[in-house]
Amino acid sequence: MSSIRRTSLFSLALVTLAACGDDGATPPAQLVPRGIAVLDGFIQPGLTLVPDTGTATQRITLGAPNEFDAGVFELRNDTALAASSRGAGDLLFVADLRSALVRRIQMPARGNPARARLLRGTGGRALIGVPLRDSGTVILASVASSGQASLDRITDVGACPADVFQYGNDTWVIDANATCATDYTPLGAMRLIRIPSSGGTRQVIPLPELRGSGAGVVVVGDVAYISAGGDVDFSSFPYTLRAGGAITRVDLRTGTVLGTRTMPAGTYGASAKLGLDGHLQVTLFEDLTSFRSRTISYRLPELTPVGTRMEGADWLALRDGAGAQVSCGSSLMDGLGRLHCIENRAGSATFLMVFAPGGDLVREVAAGQGGVDLRFR
Repeated sequence: MSSIRRTSLFSLALVTLAACGDDGATPPAQLVPRGIAVLDGFIQPGLTLVPDTGTATQRITLGAPNEFDAGVFELRNDTALAASSRGAGDLLFVADLRSALVRRIQMPARGNPARARLLRGTGGRALIGVPLRDSGTVILASVASSGQASLDRITDVGACPADVFQYGNDTWVIDANATCATDYTPLGAMRLIRIPSSGGTRQVIPLPELRGSGAGVVVVGDVAYISAGGDVDFSSFPYTLRAGGAITRVDLRTGTVLGTRTMPAGTYGASAKLGLDGHLQVTLFEDLTSFRSRTISYRLPELTPVGTRMEGADWLALRDGAGAQVSCGSSLMDGLGRLHCIENRAGSATFLMVFAPGGDLVREVAAGQGGVDLRFR
């Protein structure tokens, strides 16, 4: 792999990657063994653990408000990963949801990390990928069971690398192709970059219908579903939507674009997660005036809207106890077809809401403050 520079980071006392360090948190006697994890992204940054039943929750503190601003997180095998931007210190957070231990890992200064991903390590080493939007770099944080950790750099991966994943033996990077180091203006269409493990020539796959400064990927089998939120001029009100969100399907075996699903006209955003029902749940803003969050559930692979939807719209009809429509900031379906979502109310108080397949509310639990994302455990 070309243009890689190795630097020593620090030594850790760990048993597993998840329990890779303690920044002073006092673990509860017993953590919630399963259920839902909610990321509180502002005011009181942390993780709120909500059990499958009841209203008692537990909390893991991640950091102070000035050192945490992540809007998404990754959760796998009770290891939670999130990264803060340059404005919040360029930090990678690794939390163990079994012990409540948290490690803050310093990324290169003013790197402006995007989302962090747990990748496939080798030789007993765990691997975390962190795209740095301002420097066109991806950091590979490698952690060994012996306690040693190091940083590798993959450089020259576009104008604004926004996400990273592995397929086969190769590393793949989504380049948002925007001026993320300054004002986040898109420079053109996004790109998918394949970096061969053999160190051979990189492959650049244009994604002509994707625009914006933020992107994400969900990989199902041999297909990558790459989402982009779109492009908006926020310089004056009313805001101007230059390009809406979209999801492009790419066959990773051949590097072929299979097609693109554009989000409904006038909407902004396309944050996608794979539900336990096998469908893709996408959250977006209905418009640029009210900014009501909506959820669309798409059947794979053709990305056809499914579920009980609002009349004349693709998004799900979600009703509270009084029958009013609910605005969900982040949503995910369980294996029974129940939608779990979070809603922030007065004072940014966060509530986890669970809806039956028909859209009626069946559960509501207070879940911290400043919620931005959720995952199942």
